[in-house]
Amino acid sequence: MKIKNLFGVLIILFVLTYIYGCSSCKTDKTPTSQSDTNAIELKDTTSNPLKKDSASVNANEKNKIIRTNTKGDLPAVLVYNFHVTNRCPSCVAIEKATTKTLNTYFAAELKQGRIKRQILNVDDEVNNKISEKYQAFGSGLFVTRVYKGKETTADLTGAGFKFAKNKEERFIEILKNKISEYLK
Repeated sequence: MKIKNLFGVLIILFVLTYIYGCSSCKTDKTPTSQSDTNAIELKDTTSNPLKKDSASVNANEKNKIIRTNTKGDLPAVLVYNFHVTNRCPSCVAIEKATTKTLNTYFAAELKQGRIKRQILNVDDEVNNKISEKYQAFGSGLFVTRVYKGKETTADLTGAGFKFAKNKEERFIEILKNKISEYLK
């Protein structure tokens, strides 16, 4: 009887350790950074982004989106992938599925500048303000609609961890629907 209880406690500890490790992305030693971003990511508009405050860069990008939208009657969408330096497989899967979604369904909007994406390491000091704004202290996926100076944000982190790794098509559908909704 005591052995069964001990075994049960060990299983619970293992599960809690796995969940904590995954949520803080400490299980995978695959370092990535903003330089690992792909073609659809936000293009750097500063000569040296490491010396710029990321919140001001974010504000500059938001203003740029608003200026680019010359009529001002079309909303813009900002997609933020947050991660820590050491990433877990789920965190990496979220980024890959997000990239796939944007390239497959929103290539025109990316080209027009209506959708901007940033992949940000929360461990990097230059990202402190934007991380605090979104309260992203680990992995996170946020989609923000910017329209007439107002922002509306959806936190898709939970859906990402739930589906991106094992049910990618389900996650892509959720993300696609949210971005489509925010572009209207």
